[in-house]
Amino acid sequence: MVVAGAGTSRWWLPSLSRQYLSPKGTAAVVPNQNQSSGNQSSGNQAGNPSGVSVGNTTDPGANTSAPSGNSGGNSNSLPAGSPSTSTGSAQGSSATLPPSAMISVPAQDQNPQLPNGCEVTSLSMLLTSVGHPVSKLTLAKEQPYDSVPRVKNKAGQTISWGNPNVGFVGSPYSWANGFGIFHGPITQLLNEILPGQALDLTNEPFQTILAYVAKGRPVMVWNTAIFKPTNAFPADWETPEGPFHSTYDEHCVLVVGYDKTHIYINNPLNGEKEQAVNRANFIAAWHQLGNQAVTVKLSYK
Repeated sequence: MVVAGAGTSRWWLPSLSRQYLSPKGTAAVVPNQNQSSGNQSSGNQAGNPSGVSVGNTTDPGANTSAPSGNSGGNSNSLPAGSPSTSTGSAQGSSATLPPSAMISVPAQDQNPQLPNGCEVTSLSMLLTSVGHPVSKLTLAKEQPYDSVPRVKNKAGQTISWGNPNVGFVGSPYSWANGFGIFHGPITQLLNEILPGQALDLTNEPFQTILAYVAKGRPVMVWNTAIFKPTNAFPADWETPEGPFHSTYDEHCVLVVGYDKTHIYINNPLNGEKEQAVNRANFIAAWHQLGNQAVTVKLSYK
């Protein structure tokens, strides 16, 4: 969701320990946060809901920790069909990858039709990159939706709404009345378009994402619109599955390249191709958003 004057994102970093719905829909504890947005200390990122270290900020891609208590992903090995590293596992350091990589993918802008359509716009770019173009508007129509109505209190705060792990919450066509959709239902949609070819990389090490990019496959990644962790724009409400705590500043982009200090993205919020963002901050915000990532299997040609 685009927040006026702030960009797009959706993951709240509360000051007190509390529960949130993880991307897999399971409960996880958000640790106490005493650091400012984007500040890193002793290798730990403020605001990481699962308390995962983001590693050495000069080489964050080498971090392979997955969030504790979350069943998704396996931090010890690459998924089936993954690009291998010299160590034979996802635990390989960045030295096992080329020092840089770039994939040329036509950029798309989610605006003006889809002010909250960053996910389907990123998916449209991913599909174009594998030779199966589908328009963002078609994807917006076909994506799963969670139809739970939005309820606000007298102060105008949302107290109950849908769950982005179930389907799109609200409307992608509305800035004021839309939130977003997470990796699970996006993977479902991708598999409907390319049967059996979707690959959910959620909770794999970021090194795995880079390995796919090095092999020529861009990856959808959930982040914040400012591409670093944020405490801003809390999104708190009850869902039928349990309490949800996030930020309206959540965003989804297509990762198309990397080097030692930058991640390169196609950013649907501004339509920019190969936008350079700080690598350490981007990885920290990816942790904050639950380590979500989706791509197409390398076997698909």
